[in-house]
Parts: sequence; structure tokens; C-alpha cells
Amino acid sequence: KNRDAALATGALAFELNDFIETHYCLPTPDLPDLREENAEDAALILRQHWGLGERPIKNMVHLLESKGVRVFSMAQENVEVDAFSLWRETKPFTFLNTLKSSERSRFDAAHELGHLVLHRHDEPRGKEAEHQAKRFASAFLMPRGGILAQIPATPNLNTLIKLKKYWIVAVSALVYRLNQLN
Repeated sequence: KNRDAALATGALAFELNDFIETHYCLPTPDLPDLREENAEDAALILRQHWGLGERPIKNMVHLLESKGVRVFSMAQENVEVDAFSLWRETKPFTFLNTLKSSERSRFDAAHELGHLVLHRHDEPRGKEAEHQAKRFASAFLMPRGGILAQIPATPNLNTLIKLKKYWIVAVSALVYRLNQLN
């Protein structure tokens, strides 16, 4: 049922996108194929390719759209699906659930970006692909150099709350990233 609802959302989005493209000039997709890279390196390469540096990304949806990703919201009835992405010919599409927190939506958008650049040709699938996309999202939203420059040797809760606000991520995502970086 959830899969069918998501596919129906996709079909409507394709029609809407085709209509929009006949009337407006949308950005050409600028997503390199990074399937040969590990998730951490892919995030760094993409940040460099897009000239993002080591600072927080203020608005993931605006960034994705400016790089040619077609971003759509899913139907509200689809609460059990966080997000999904796919390539339609040469165009990347991402579908986000709007019922999530802003931090969660940002992470979901970065996660789907990971799928678009790492798994364009459907390899790998399943848990391995999800793990790679999660690592990519973490590294993309919180780049190694930026995080390490700000974290003290023994962070406390106040430090985590300040960093959460600065990086615009959930505390759980920040702790996950810090764990990745030892």
C-alpha cells in the first residue's frame, strides 16, 4: 500500500515536472557519479564540486533544486515512508515526507542525495545501500573538518546543543557523526 502510494506520487510528480519544463528553464542536473567512492569521500567530493566548503548548509531543498534535483513532497497519507529518490532518464527526483521535523527532513534530503550520487545504477541495494546513504548524509551535512574544528576533547550536553543549532541537525545525528569520527 505504501509503495503504491509512493509510486502514484512519483507518477504525478513526473507529469507536473514535464509541464513545468515546457514553460520554464530548470537547472541542468549537476550530480557526479560517485559510485566508486566510499560515502565519506563522496560527500567531500560533492561538497568540493559544488563549492560548499566546510560550513553548514542552510537549506537542503534550495541547494538540491539549484543543482537540478527535482524535489517534491509526498502525500500526507504516506507517513510511514520518510523519503525516496530515483533517476528518470537523466533527471534526479527526490520525494520528501513533509510531516517530519525540519532536522529530519534535512537529513532525509541529504540521505536521498547520497542514493542519487552513490547508487545511480542500483548497486548496491538493501541494508548496505541504506548504510552508505546514511553515512553520506552525515558527512555531507557535517563535514569532518568543520566538525573537528568545533568539538572539544570532552563535549558535554551544552556543547552538543550549540553544535546542533549551528549545523541544523538533530542531536542524535550529531552524536552519530561524532561516533563516526571517533
